[in-house]
Amino acid sequence: MPDQLTQIEGLISGSEIQRELRQRRKPYIEKSIAFNEVETHVSSGWEVLRRNKTKVRLRRPKSVDHIFEDEVWCLLARMGFDAMSSGRNFRVPVSTSDADVPPKQIDVLAIDGEVALVVECKASSELTPRSLQVALNETRALQDPIRSAIHDLYEDRPRVCFVYATRNIRWSRPDRERARDHQIKVLHDRNINYFKKLVDIIGPASRHQLEGDLLEGSTVSGLRANVPALRGRFGGNRFYQFAIEPSRLLKLAYVSHRTKIDSEAVVTYQRLLKKSRLKDISKHINETGGLFPTNIVVNFRDTNIRFDPSGPANDDPTVLGTLYLPNKYKSAWVIDGQHRLYGFSLSERATSGKIPVLAFENLSPVEEARMFVDINNKQVRVARSLLVALSPDLRVGAGDPKQELEALHSQVAVDLSENEDSPLWGRVASEWDTDKKNKPVTLPQLVSAVSGSQLLGSIRSGTVNTGFLTASDWEASRQHSSSTISSYLSLFAEGAATNWDKDPASGGILCTNLGITGLLRVFSAALEHRRSTESLDYRSYSPSAIVGFVTDLVEPIIDWFNTADATKLAKFRGRYGGGAPRIYGFTLMQIIHEAYSAFNPPGLEKFITEGSSETITHAQQLLTEIEDAIREITLALLEQLYDDTWWRDGVPGNVRGNAAQRSEQSSEPGEAHQFLQLLDFKSIAAQSKHWRNFEQHWTTDRSLRSKDEKLAWMDRLSDIRNRAFHSGRREVTGDEILFMENILDHVQSERSKLA
Repeated sequence: MPDQLTQIEGLISGSEIQRELRQRRKPYIEKSIAFNEVETHVSSGWEVLRRNKTKVRLRRPKSVDHIFEDEVWCLLARMGFDAMSSGRNFRVPVSTSDADVPPKQIDVLAIDGEVALVVECKASSELTPRSLQVALNETRALQDPIRSAIHDLYEDRPRVCFVYATRNIRWSRPDRERARDHQIKVLHDRNINYFKKLVDIIGPASRHQLEGDLLEGSTVSGLRANVPALRGRFGGNRFYQFAIEPSRLLKLAYVSHRTKIDSEAVVTYQRLLKKSRLKDISKHINETGGLFPTNIVVNFRDTNIRFDPSGPANDDPTVLGTLYLPNKYKSAWVIDGQHRLYGFSLSERATSGKIPVLAFENLSPVEEARMFVDINNKQVRVARSLLVALSPDLRVGAGDPKQELEALHSQVAVDLSENEDSPLWGRVASEWDTDKKNKPVTLPQLVSAVSGSQLLGSIRSGTVNTGFLTASDWEASRQHSSSTISSYLSLFAEGAATNWDKDPASGGILCTNLGITGLLRVFSAALEHRRSTESLDYRSYSPSAIVGFVTDLVEPIIDWFNTADATKLAKFRGRYGGGAPRIYGFTLMQIIHEAYSAFNPPGLEKFITEGSSETITHAQQLLTEIEDAIREITLALLEQLYDDTWWRDGVPGNVRGNAAQRSEQSSEPGEAHQFLQLLDFKSIAAQSKHWRNFEQHWTTDRSLRSKDEKLAWMDRLSDIRNRAFHSGRREVTGDEILFMENILDHVQSERSKLA
């Protein structure tokens, strides 16, 4: 810390940061007042926390802006910055000559030996557009004096980075361009959530990842850049082999986590770090000195590497010499070994130990990802689910039409979720996102929706069929289709905003996984209708013109959702349930057909006449899957409790007798236990001698107390089953479909625990 901190009043360090961190984490403002002031404060929103002998302790919830500012401050404090601003009225002098110029209030200032972050925080309780033009222009005007004030504190003059952190703010395109022009970095909700997760796992080392994002390409000051190294070639790629202190490499390193989806990067391939594994590695390093027989594998991206051979040139491609590291933030992309690297950051040997590094030069992002998969797949260290999720990203430029199309579907979905002009911006939850409020759509389902619409084409019998939005090449198709689909979905986001913005639990339908799936299928059907009736060639039209061709056709859908009451919405939702995109799409098409009879896509008439039977069929499928899971759970628990005597000791006598009778009367052969029915499983579980063993698996709501309450869902399920599998009974309702889907999720989860 510098000696002249008093030049900027309110800058704190060390234990003072930890003390303020404890206060800022609280969701309330607290203060003590005299007894005669209580009534006035309570009437203005304060509540009494406790009464002491001479004072009364009050508290009041923080405002949205206050909570978010504290959230950002706490994040940076936990990242280990040396000095932090204190309080909400922290100010920096912006004039040394004019006493009438007031100091500038700064929401958050965080400084370490190399970087100073000047952060402006903007937040809203709900996702909303907001003009930031005035604030951005003010920040630009004060950048130089703020930078000078900070430089006066430090002889090494840290690099000053201006940042806008926003929560639930939809940026306009002009404001985004203005921020870029003013060299102001932006941290959106998704960035902040990612770094909060990262700091939970690796602590202060996460600061290097943040600085890599904010200062990409900038020089790292004070870093010794040269290391002894071996240069050679492997598989056509140049590599360098060297050893380096982890603390030095961390300043250059960057990890491309899949949890941090970026619309500018097609390929993100690393798993998020595991805290338990990091602790084990750190412990191993402290106890053994940190000997690892394998390399950290990195790629020096987009840079010219200087290497000075130590001897005269010869024909041997492998030579010793001195390597000069790129010395720039975010220049060494970690392909393999992130746990070892960050494990060192948590150990006592971050600066004294050394780790072996194998560095490649200027691999493409796709080559990085393929190398990552090759390394980890061979070592059986990557979950199969991640490889499946990653595979489309690896297919760009593969030369296989099917793989190219899958990559295109994946990238368009990412564009729709990350482009701030898209109505889906801020509404798509990633696989890691713990805060799913206002995020009713998931990225994998969005990819499926884009693919299922066939708007970008399809592969049939090995032949590529172009789609309505296919352009001249892959990149042109990406940009054209992303823009067109975004404009199309905006019709509903703006025209039926009430339903679009509504939480699915409260009747929101349009902006959900199935809602987007249905709307994109409608888009494809509407484009086909216009093409066939007006002989249109969409290749010659702009995105706005293409959307214009179908706007009048989809108006009935917008009108329907603007006028539908809760009963209609519940029936609409229940008609197709979950996992039925075809039914969902046809339900929306039927609304158009009722207004324009000429709109009659293939299969719609059959759907209209057989729609109710589709719901019954779906209900029967759900019931069958639920019963199978209940049966497997019950038998597994009984065998655990009673081993070979489970049928006699674990099943009530009347249940055994009824099952045996059904077995004898059945034309299908089978043992008696195969004829147990739904309520039989309830009777088995309800026995007091082993209810405790079943209770944890059959309790769907932890707020329920009695055994009867916890088993009531089986009675409701039995009633639905009787109606779904017997003709002449009334139709299964939408609420019942949703109920069964929730039960299926529960029992499948419980079954997996016993597997």
